[in-house]
Amino acid sequence: MNRDEFTVVTYAEHPDLREIMDQVSSEPWPEFMFHDAVSDSRWNRLYDVFPNFQFGLMENRTGRLVAMANGIPLAWRGTPRSLPDDGFDWAIAQGLNDRAQGVSPHTLSALQISITHDFQGKGLSSWVVQAMRDIGSRSGLERLIAPVRPNLKSQYPLIPIDEYVTWTRGDGKLFDAWMRVHTNLGATVVRTCPRSMRIVGNVAEWEEWTGLRFPGSGQYIVPGALVPVLVDRDADTGVYVEPNVWMVHELV
Repeated sequence: MNRDEFTVVTYAEHPDLREIMDQVSSEPWPEFMFHDAVSDSRWNRLYDVFPNFQFGLMENRTGRLVAMANGIPLAWRGTPRSLPDDGFDWAIAQGLNDRAQGVSPHTLSALQISITHDFQGKGLSSWVVQAMRDIGSRSGLERLIAPVRPNLKSQYPLIPIDEYVTWTRGDGKLFDAWMRVHTNLGATVVRTCPRSMRIVGNVAEWEEWTGLRFPGSGQYIVPGALVPVLVDRDADTGVYVEPNVWMVHELV
């Protein structure tokens, strides 16, 4: 499989692909991930306000969209260590607030990358991240920052995120596959963002989202979650606070 078998297509160029873009974006994720309040209230605005930063990877032979990526430019110019604990949620809010206030961006933040199930494990993730780097460079932005969702962490939900990100393989490379994609392209691991997303629902909603029962209060391991979900039956709430990892690509 060669990179020239695929073409990067932006929403700005192909607004007719919006429905397909949404389908590809949603395919890999567990249902509960679609109930983050910050994202729910702002996600559609990304396509209206920043159409050039929402893009997919199309297979030339079939015309099929096989990957989707979303990013947002924002006016962050601090030191990498100053990136906030609120990763994904902060990036969306910051980028849209900057645009509303007329503040010029300096940085591109990745928000998500989704690859259809039958194209996973074929090297497309690196091509999509590189395409995002290229879009950022062409737009005159200085850095690509990414609140990376370490994809293997869901297999180790009881391990603290600060410990998990230090794990390496026998060859010395990072244990986590998505983190390796970024480091292989030159990114630096900066710090964890322990409150990257916050998903809150009542117990019935969490049971619907997960297909599980939560008969008592406590911490529950949920398939696809990076850390346990905290359920409080008396308050009728389930809370999931997802940790991610800030990684930074220099573009200039």
